[in-house]
Amino acid sequence: MASIVLEGVTKEFPGGAVAVSGFDLTVDDGEFLVLVGPSGSGKTTVLRMVCGLEEASAGVIRIGERVVNDLAPRDRDIAMVFQNYALYPHMSVFDNMAFGLKLRKVPKPEIRRRVEEAADLLGLAGFLARKPRQLSGGQRQRVAMGRAIVREPAAFLMDEPLSNLDAKLRVQMRTEIARLHQRLGTTTMYVTHDQTEAITMADRVAVMRDGTLQQLDTPQRLYDDPVNLFVAGFIGSPAMNLVGARLSAGGGNGMVATFGDHRLLVPSAVLDRRPGARDLIGREVVLGLRPEDLEDAAFVAAASPETTLEVAIGLAEPLGAEVIAHFDVDAPAVATRDTLELAADVDPGSRGVAVGGPVLSGGRAAFTARLHPRTALRAGDAARLVVDVERLHLFDPATGETLR
Repeated sequence: MASIVLEGVTKEFPGGAVAVSGFDLTVDDGEFLVLVGPSGSGKTTVLRMVCGLEEASAGVIRIGERVVNDLAPRDRDIAMVFQNYALYPHMSVFDNMAFGLKLRKVPKPEIRRRVEEAADLLGLAGFLARKPRQLSGGQRQRVAMGRAIVREPAAFLMDEPLSNLDAKLRVQMRTEIARLHQRLGTTTMYVTHDQTEAITMADRVAVMRDGTLQQLDTPQRLYDDPVNLFVAGFIGSPAMNLVGARLSAGGGNGMVATFGDHRLLVPSAVLDRRPGARDLIGREVVLGLRPEDLEDAAFVAAASPETTLEVAIGLAEPLGAEVIAHFDVDAPAVATRDTLELAADVDPGSRGVAVGGPVLSGGRAAFTARLHPRTALRAGDAARLVVDVERLHLFDPATGETLR
């Protein structure tokens, strides 16, 4: 096993397009690190530079103690697992898994030992004689994983390995890959655009955008303390609710955030985490609220007017374990470059350009709430929703950065 270190790594393609710029990252020995971001953020380019399929335009890449910039992929002691299984259709499962070892002239008894051990680990022991066409999608992905495992590399590099699988199989394979890492302990870099994969599998997550690193942290800290609007909107499903609000003094040592006809207490505990907010009395901020931090008042013992929202439910989606409620608030929607880029990633047909200054649009802000599964609220109902104001987020509308 080995660490992976990138120092000032840049990738510029012919014609001047910069895919990755000044990228610094350390993947610790034995760590499972996920690179996540929207399409075009540069995450796959970073992985391809680490494995040697792309040449870095600048910077240093180390695997273990070696600088590998000038080494061929086969000399970097890494194993890749791709979105495409890339199995040889005319070969058996055994031969597909053994192929790389045969090219390296590994003795036949050693090849058999490694393949059989990997097959046992992956639940493929009874399939070694089959051809890929006789396997399910999940089994083919296991074969691709086995081909990487038998090499016993210093690091695994995985480029969206689950994206070709259906939803149920993705969840199953996600769990299997996480368990496999726990057993093998091999340093792993994993690329995905799916933030759910990122936060459920990773020891740490690196959020990328426009070829730069936005935030690197544990999944929970990314979720609880995003550094900017982009990370706040990208991590979490449903996404964080964002609305333009004005701060004013009130609530003892706290403040009050006003948006439309709504007033929410910003308690001192939030301000202690966001001391810069105290300097913004009378000014616009972006208020962020996670969907799970709203609840039907029928399931909350007591709440004050400054911790509740009176709204009309537009759509309610019962999901068994929860009800996802959608509603609008008569307050400015947030239209920063961050939020427009996030919207375009979800819907490539969307268009929009953020204006300068406080980037708050007119119109109404769309909100989502995760409610108790037994709530009686349905579309068209007037609702009283209680807000966990201790979990409010505050952002600078001009920069998109969280107030600290």
